[in-house]
Amino acid sequence: MDYHTKTRLILPFKGTWLVSNGGRDPEKNSHIRVDGPANQQFGYDFRQKRKGTEKTLIDFEVFGKDVIVPGDGVIVQVIDGSIDVEFGERDRSVGVGNAIIIDHKNGEYSLLCHFKHQSIQVKAGDTVKQRDVLGLCGNTGNTSEPHIHFSLQDGPFMHRSRALPAQFHKILVDGKWKTNYEPERGQMVSNR
Repeated sequence: MDYHTKTRLILPFKGTWLVSNGGRDPEKNSHIRVDGPANQQFGYDFRQKRKGTEKTLIDFEVFGKDVIVPGDGVIVQVIDGSIDVEFGERDRSVGVGNAIIIDHKNGEYSLLCHFKHQSIQVKAGDTVKQRDVLGLCGNTGNTSEPHIHFSLQDGPFMHRSRALPAQFHKILVDGKWKTNYEPERGQMVSNR
């Protein structure tokens, strides 16, 4: 899909994180599946590299870290109340876990998922600015370890919106500056 993101997106976190899912190749992005949700085709998962000693959620560096607004907009949906599952468990009954949808007022909507239990700091109708804190990274829903899922879509409904490619305006990728870039699995990324 040849699409250029209208919103000047930043990554939805502070510091440097690993892209654990991202890119347009199914080998690099497990969101690309024939039977997968249409609104997640270009989705990203961001986390930290594992040390190999993680046993509980607090052992993961990103657990409880700030999740920030990727682009100005209005909160149109908040799903809250999902409880963090332990490392290695998944709650498929609440796939997105605690989640937020932001309307960027240009036909683009950001979906952010897997927030920590009782950490979301916004409500539907709130106007938010880029870099505002939305909540904390958690392990709610269909997730194997603490991370944040981010995807861009063309409407407010997760079940029927179409996925849009999300290019981040200016980010540091493996130590090099990239503009209007779609990161891929394995890259270390941060905002400027």
